Amino acid sequence: MDLKELIKKYSTSGPRYTSYPTAPQWVETFKVDSYREQLKKSFTGKTEPIALYVHIPFCEALCYYCGCNIQITKDHSRSRIYLDALIREIQTAVETIGTRQTLSQISWGGGTPTFFNCDEIKQLHLATLQAFDLAPGAEVSIEIDPRVTTREQLKTLRDLGFNRVSLGVQDFNTEVQKVINRIQSIQLTDEMLKFCRSLGFSGINFDLIYGLPLQTVETFKKTLKEVIALRPDRIALYNYAHLPSLRPHQKIMDKHPRPDSEERLAIFTDGYTEFTQHGYRSIGMDHFALETDELFLAIGKEKLYRNFMGYTVKRGAGMIGIGASAIGEIGGSYFQNIRETKPYEDSVSQTGLAAFRGCLLSQEDTERKWIIQQLMCKFVLRFKDYQVLFHKDFGKEFSKELSLLSEFQKEGILTCDSQAILISDLGRLFIRNVAMIFDAYLALPTQATYSKTL
Repeated sequence: MDLKELIKKYSTSGPRYTSYPTAPQWVETFKVDSYREQLKKSFTGKTEPIALYVHIPFCEALCYYCGCNIQITKDHSRSRIYLDALIREIQTAVETIGTRQTLSQISWGGGTPTFFNCDEIKQLHLATLQAFDLAPGAEVSIEIDPRVTTREQLKTLRDLGFNRVSLGVQDFNTEVQKVINRIQSIQLTDEMLKFCRSLGFSGINFDLIYGLPLQTVETFKKTLKEVIALRPDRIALYNYAHLPSLRPHQKIMDKHPRPDSEERLAIFTDGYTEFTQHGYRSIGMDHFALETDELFLAIGKEKLYRNFMGYTVKRGAGMIGIGASAIGEIGGSYFQNIRETKPYEDSVSQTGLAAFRGCLLSQEDTERKWIIQQLMCKFVLRFKDYQVLFHKDFGKEFSKELSLLSEFQKEGILTCDSQAILISDLGRLFIRNVAMIFDAYLALPTQATYSKTL
């Protein structure tokens, strides 16, 4: 079966596995008190480094495709109240933990994090460094919108120690950009990329989206060639999720045709082919990196890790999520903050924290989470490792799941013997489909909506 046919066969809805159990299994019985309790008991002493995610929801204009938790406003005085809430939440989390922790990874996402001005950026980062130690070689990253981020802001970020940036691109076709309300020229993007490099940022990432209105196979081929010519270190090629019932603003684009399923598959196949023929390698799912980038090199060293911020080389003992809608992984649990900005601020003002739902992992959850992480990040699952860690025989515990892997094996996606499951280079593309075999919750009734695996 050729690549296009394989992509067509395995293009189905499924989780991205930034967590397991995935978010539809989380419940609203776990709120601030439960989160506080987990913070207290999960860090009883100095642990291995952890990660910190900070969500800044503000954007000056709405991109019609957006599925993120955002607040549209041009009122920059609005950021002051939110900044105060972020700092208080950081301080409360640290006071609750009781011992000073070290960060291996800091990531600011949004929204548009550079909605904050230079002074606010400094205040937030310095407050973070007052609360935590920073591990040597820590990854400190931020999402930036080239249309609104200034050179002064980038200099400030670099001076503070930020070392990686992710640039939203989506598509360079001008007609597509008009329809999605995001006008961003190649020249602007190129200039910002070069300026970031001149400042010393590394691992620079582009986000692309396929399946947008007015995209065609031919127009996106041009975008692919333009992106490859700019040579970002990493590329994420996301499948657009049109969910107007959840994101009503997406209805604005309904008057314009979107690529049908066959065209989407052709666009993604072209992306995979173009990237892998021009020095990029598949990292897993829809992510690519230059073969010299540390993200790709981490695969061979089995040092790749995955959390709510995506693939990273900085494995942590957990993650603290700060800000509206932010998610954290604490011990054997997940927690998410209130999504709306004002209620989030009110909760932090009253209690210092803002968790509104979560999930405590069972023993089976813990084992399946480990299995999915091995497959998604190491691309190998050694049964002996499972036995050493959990004192169980993998073949006996997961005989049903193993029997379902034969089709993948025939198609060259993986090999499986009595010792291990090994994902092939091609198989990294279909790793979500393989991981779904070990997801015990997918067989349960649910109203959850997942993105397409390809």
